[in-house]
Order: sequence, then C-alpha cells, then structure tokens
Amino acid sequence: MKKTTTLDYIILGLIQSETLTGYRIRKTFEDTALGNFGGSPGTIYPALKRLEKNKLVSKQIVEENTKSVYFITAEGLEQLRLWLETLPSKDEVRKNMELLVLKFAFMDPMISLEQKIGFLETLKFELENYLKELENFYRREKNNMPKTGMIAFEHGLLSYRTNIEWCVQAKNSLLPHELR
Repeated sequence: MKKTTTLDYIILGLIQSETLTGYRIRKTFEDTALGNFGGSPGTIYPALKRLEKNKLVSKQIVEENTKSVYFITAEGLEQLRLWLETLPSKDEVRKNMELLVLKFAFMDPMISLEQKIGFLETLKFELENYLKELENFYRREKNNMPKTGMIAFEHGLLSYRTNIEWCVQAKNSLLPHELR
C-alpha cells in the first residue's frame, strides 16, 4: 500500500458523506480554493485509482447513466479519521495553514467535539508561538528591510493574528453558550 497523500485525504474528505463522480471531484477542485492543492485531471484520476487500489474508496457504476461514482470504504473512513485526529504541528502552521483549515472543515461528523476543541486549542497555541518568533524577527530586522518587504511582512503578521482570532471564534461557535 502506497503512502496516502494530501490529495488523497482531500478526496476522502470530499466523499466521506456523499458519493461523487470523478468529474464532480475534479470540478470541485477547479471551482473552489481546493485547486490550490492540485486537481487537474492528471492528478485527480490517478489519485482515485490509487485510492481504489489501496481499498480506501470503491467505485460503483450508476446504471441509469453508466457513470461511475466513488464512495469511501470503512478502511478509507479509518484513514481519514486518523488524519483528522492528528493535531497541528509547528511546521504545518508555518507552511500549510490552508490545509489545516481544510482539515478542520472535514471534521464533521467524524471527530468528537472534544477533539475539535483540542485541534483548535493546539492550532492557536502553535500560531501564538510562531507569531512571537515572527514579531521578534520583525523588531530586529524591520529597519534592514526594503519598504515593500516590511509591508509584506506586516501582512504575514496580520494573517497570523487573524488565524489566532479565528481559532477563538471557531471554538466559541462549537461550544454551547454556557461553556464559552
């Protein structure tokens, strides 16, 4: 069995609650921000074949139109659940925030409320620590940066602050009012 890729996990996340054709999966990548993770026909269809070979998805022909639909298998659900349960790391916060938010988006209905809260708390912790590093670097180096470089760096700082605030808001949205 080959290693499950990020693209594989995204496809599993898409089909966890409904069957989709390969074309619909590809169009979802084309028409949404998922396109940032790949999604050309040259990547989607080989990924579906790999997932099918690894028994993470199964293909079924829909009789009325002879199109194939893909659905996630029990083994695929387990792989997806394990991926979703993995807490964010410092490295992911630095390099892959979009994937972490997408991972969070796929958590319903598979992941418990406690696990979702733990994910958000870990993400917030890692974001805050990385933001401190960036702020220290900025204080030391801003006078050596070109003006546009400094402005671009400030955009990055603002983005991390916004992500931290999103973690707080997401947690509050998940929790019943009396537990906030």
